[in-house]
Amino acid sequence: MSRGSDIRPPATPLPRCGNGPGAICLPLIMQGRDAIVVQDMQGCITWMNPAAEAMFGWPLSKVRGRRGLTLVQARDTLQDAAVAAFRYDPESSIFSRYILARHRRRDGTLFWNQQGFTLVAPSAHCAGCGPPGALPPGGASCFVAISCRDVTEQIETERKLRATKAELLHAAHHDDLTGLANRKRLTAFLASDIARHALAGHELGVLQLDLDKFKEINDTLGHHAGDATLQHVARALRAASMPHDLACRTGGDEFLLVCLRVGTPDALRQRAQRILDAIADPLRWRDQVIRIGCSIGTSLAAPGPAEGTEQGMAQGMAQGMVQGETLIMQADQALYAAKQRGRGRIVCYAPAIGQRQTSRNQMARDIRTALAEAQFEIHLQPQLHLQRRRITGCEALLRWNHPRFGQVTAGDFLEVARRAGILADLDYASLNLALDALQQLYVAGFTDLALAVNVSAEVLSDAEYPALLQWALQSRGLPAKALCIEITETTILDRQDCAITQAVDRVKRLGARVALDDFGTGYAGLAHMSAIDVDAIKLDRSMTARLVADRRAREIVGALIGLCRQLGTHVVAEGVETPQQAQILRAAKCPLIQGYGVARPMPVAAMIRWLHMHATDPDMLLHLPPDPPARAAER
Repeated sequence: MSRGSDIRPPATPLPRCGNGPGAICLPLIMQGRDAIVVQDMQGCITWMNPAAEAMFGWPLSKVRGRRGLTLVQARDTLQDAAVAAFRYDPESSIFSRYILARHRRRDGTLFWNQQGFTLVAPSAHCAGCGPPGALPPGGASCFVAISCRDVTEQIETERKLRATKAELLHAAHHDDLTGLANRKRLTAFLASDIARHALAGHELGVLQLDLDKFKEINDTLGHHAGDATLQHVARALRAASMPHDLACRTGGDEFLLVCLRVGTPDALRQRAQRILDAIADPLRWRDQVIRIGCSIGTSLAAPGPAEGTEQGMAQGMAQGMVQGETLIMQADQALYAAKQRGRGRIVCYAPAIGQRQTSRNQMARDIRTALAEAQFEIHLQPQLHLQRRRITGCEALLRWNHPRFGQVTAGDFLEVARRAGILADLDYASLNLALDALQQLYVAGFTDLALAVNVSAEVLSDAEYPALLQWALQSRGLPAKALCIEITETTILDRQDCAITQAVDRVKRLGARVALDDFGTGYAGLAHMSAIDVDAIKLDRSMTARLVADRRAREIVGALIGLCRQLGTHVVAEGVETPQQAQILRAAKCPLIQGYGVARPMPVAAMIRWLHMHATDPDMLLHLPPDPPARAAER
């Protein structure tokens, strides 16, 4: 009845009496809780107690003399020759350990049987209390007493616990939505022997993926569509993965593939291209077709200065995880370069990319220094009201007076500040400088001017921002109505609608106005107009630039201006550079224009001098003709 695996939990020993060393007391066995089966050395059953009869479903009268193996083992596992040749070996290790076996009852049900085997000589029984005929007949030198215990419930409980533990371990190392590995699993993988060997052999590559405009899918189709998109990308990654690779979801729409056994940049690029092609396949979701773009940065392990020596190999093995993190950082830098070049691209890491990143890191350090040393200043660009024929406001634009590079525009350093986590500090500094500039305009007598200030998502989502803004205005004696907070569609997409709506409401309750900047460059500008209560929109310069040569652009801009007029929303057209553009916008009843055709951004002192010269006759700037009589009557 053995045929099982080892198990170590304790079992109840066979009961013994005091009639001699090792004597087995059969009456005690008869009443014991454990099942006891006695076999001869050929495995034939000679006796068993009632507990064994209940356990196996066989009465003793039916099984005496039959081999136990044929009764309890599954029939398809038995071999007649092996059963016929079976003999207990007195030197076998089964007499010194417990055995766990899967056995069969008479009715065919299976259970887990924990067995303990005891080799007993005929003289070891209690002659005074044993029942007649209980022991093997004379001539048998030994017999085997087997204690049996049904541990099915214990085994199944342990199995469920192991399964639960495995599930928890899997959940801790994998993403719930896609099933891909997470950062914790990635860290463990990079520290594994297989990854360190691949790094040491220069056969490990990293692909860093980021979906292009993924937030727009969430914004226009909802989060269920966004989830389906992420799962689509996960399937593409799995399809491109080899057995030893590791596919990860490392962020909201950020994925990573660690590729083993790739030795050349071309092989890694081919893998990236397969992923790019698979992701580009249209995703059919409900009644929608979602087209997904993706950018990929790649990095491949390269030999170090000590490579080729035993010491270098040992160092490479020891520093495997650090090198893996370096590859991830390089792939991320290549991904950033791919996005800068227009998205939907594959860019392989090269030293020049690393040098640019080093320059960005240096710039981030310089920005921190510039904040501490007050190297920033505000330039103002006037806004012309076409119907009133006067300057009614201006936009505050941040400039950096860099000690080595001279004056640097905001477009050259804002993204670096964002990636370095110091954009909020820069925004607050810009706000204070802008309000200082507005105060100077008021002191100079231009108290009817409004000021537009750009605000990032990082600042707008700060719960303390409205109170700080109110204090900044009151401390300078400035009315809140003179301030217009400009937010971009990127700001909206970077935050949930409810969060951005609450932030806008807090600002508007102060009395300030809110404008949607760069309108026309995003994917869902009209949707944002309906979702967020803005006071104005700023038409992006890309729309203004096509007005003269493109009739469709004129019709679109005219329709947008008309729609905003019906909604009571102001319009500011940016990038106006020519009289022709100004005349088209004037005919379309666009209220405000801004651009080089009116004036370039200038320091506050220069702005005050400029206003004294041009505020009373701004038409001279663009050489605008006077309004026709009917148009004049409309004002």
